[in-house]
Amino acid sequence: MATVAAQRLQVNAVVRPLAHFPPDIWQNRFDNFTIEDELKMEMYAKDTESLKKEVLLMLLDDSTDLAKKMSLIDAVQRLGFSYYYENEINNLLDRIFKEFAQDNFKMDYDLCETASQFRIFRQYGYKMPIDVFNNFTNGKGKFKDTLRTDAKGMLSLYEATHLRVHGEDILDEALVFTTNFLNSIAKFSEQARCALKQPLHRGIQRVQIRRFISYYEEDESRNEKLLQLAKIEFNRLQLLHCQELSIIQKWWKSFDFKKKLPYVRQRSVESHFWTVATYYEPRYSFTRILYSKFFLVLLVLDDTYDAYGLYDELLQLTDAFHRWDLSLVKQFPEEYMKIAYEFVINTCNEFSEEMTRRGRPHAGHFAKEQVLKLVRNYLIEVTWVKTRYVPTYEEYMVNGRVTSGVQVCVTGSLLGMDEISEEKPYAQLMQAPKAVEACEYIVRLMDDIVTREAELTRGCRLATSVECYMKDYNKSLEEVIQIFKKKMEDAWKDLAQEGLMKNNLPDDNNNHFSKPVYDRILNYGRVLDAMYKDADGYTLPETTIKEDIIITYSKPFSLLSKS
Repeated sequence: MATVAAQRLQVNAVVRPLAHFPPDIWQNRFDNFTIEDELKMEMYAKDTESLKKEVLLMLLDDSTDLAKKMSLIDAVQRLGFSYYYENEINNLLDRIFKEFAQDNFKMDYDLCETASQFRIFRQYGYKMPIDVFNNFTNGKGKFKDTLRTDAKGMLSLYEATHLRVHGEDILDEALVFTTNFLNSIAKFSEQARCALKQPLHRGIQRVQIRRFISYYEEDESRNEKLLQLAKIEFNRLQLLHCQELSIIQKWWKSFDFKKKLPYVRQRSVESHFWTVATYYEPRYSFTRILYSKFFLVLLVLDDTYDAYGLYDELLQLTDAFHRWDLSLVKQFPEEYMKIAYEFVINTCNEFSEEMTRRGRPHAGHFAKEQVLKLVRNYLIEVTWVKTRYVPTYEEYMVNGRVTSGVQVCVTGSLLGMDEISEEKPYAQLMQAPKAVEACEYIVRLMDDIVTREAELTRGCRLATSVECYMKDYNKSLEEVIQIFKKKMEDAWKDLAQEGLMKNNLPDDNNNHFSKPVYDRILNYGRVLDAMYKDADGYTLPETTIKEDIIITYSKPFSLLSKS
């Protein structure tokens, strides 16, 4: 029988909303980048020089017909080295699209080529009309059953459907048609299985590139020069990403948060992987390092508000953030508050100083404003939990869209991008126009669907969009999940529509993003789709994204030619 003193201790014990996150699965695996690694990276760079020139000549060869030229562009892009030829590819696509338009897009290509060209043009912002698929229908809006004999064409059509926008019923039909077909061959087709799990347009580009190189190697029609350049360049970038990751590992571990803030997830590897998914190209190396640090700042904030802090503490912490004054740490009653506050303030101040040195002081200002906006909305969630308030679905989504992280993360991703020098995109992100809103719906609804069960195991928890919708509209869990899947598909269509910038009038650009910014928003949605499809991959990498991380950082291609 417990003593009276023990009973009092139990009554007065502080009960924190601990999440008991799984530990880091990587430990020291990616900590070291050696001189040998650096020399190998330099060797790869030299090995690509002649190959890059040969591929350039292929792209500039005017004797190649349009279909083969489009196939070449697609291969260069999917093999992962299109950044060497951005101007050439853009000029080619512009010229080819105009030629197609002059002929009213009358195309005499098979299904594979037609769907591939449709996908490529839409990926680059050209509104390719859906009429190009009319030749493959029976006149009643249904695709011909005879197409089922063309597995390559069906796969190409499936990938094209993921760039559809609202009102394109023929592509809605095509998605159902091709999905059923791919399911029928999935047992003996790895490409079908991978496409069903992660469509090309919604996947993490670096992971998709790794897999496509392997498929391309088995393709009898492959171009050996393209394959060779793809493998060398993949290996070179893999080492560059490892070099960046080793820098992040040392930086993160120097704070010793594993001991000082044990409630915070140890996810520095996953955080850098997120930045690679945001932009893998070599010119963004410094940007990835900066963004990784910014991402880890958000991690500390997220876990502090969601998985440790008590209401009164977080109220004080939020007030202190808005005053942005390091001297306030003396007033904090708990050590974790001091450590987290100093880390966030000092790191964000370093970002501001770096951006000022680069002539973009506004970038640091907007990054700080987004962080403050985030903590305000985190506190709203904490208040709802404290008061046991269940908001309406609409009320929840106003707040939940911000805590989805799209605005703050995309802002952080722009910090080191030299091509983003003006204030306009930062100000746009604060206003959350259509592209941001679409991505926020995708992220919030997907996150809530996959994390709600894990959250149920904790004590005090916030009602998610799922519970709010069930309550407001008297729907079952199964019904809400299906409704949310439809909402997410609609949001993907909205996001695809925002990517079709080529036909916008000059005075219609105020509410639209430039392509470099749009791509960051799109890639954020892609990361969530890939990482959160079945579970919270960022928190639970062991059973979700572990293999993707391994192939990204530690599985180079063999450069020995197949006999």
